[in-house]
Amino acid sequence: MQRAMLAGAMLVSLADGSFDREELHALTMDLRDARFAHRSQLVHELADVPPLRTEPRTPVTYAAYQREAVETIRSAVGILAAKAPAELRDFRDFVVRLAEAVADANLKGDILGAGRVRRTPDEVAAVEVVKQALGLG
Repeated sequence: MQRAMLAGAMLVSLADGSFDREELHALTMDLRDARFAHRSQLVHELADVPPLRTEPRTPVTYAAYQREAVETIRSAVGILAAKAPAELRDFRDFVVRLAEAVADANLKGDILGAGRVRRTPDEVAAVEVVKQALGLG
């Protein structure tokens, strides 16, 4: 379940090339907040993850990671739907929240400020992939 929860955020991060410090910070803050204040006991427990590593074990690209991430998320949704359907909505919402937090973590674009965007088209598409894997799209 924790892998599925983090897979969406990682997928969105890889959409623009790499997992950077701002994205790690946004993810860490949302996980910390959920550990202490989320209404769902399941999300509260899943958010209690060990410190996150910034470098994957092997170099990973979006294309290489997408299938595994989608399968992991779908599997978790299937398990929750069967075993804890009351927790499914909170889980889905939280996975989307983490993916969006990573997408919004830093501004992309022109260095001088003109043309900056919060989310790149690739990040927007990756968030949609996460939503579809969760059964929301």
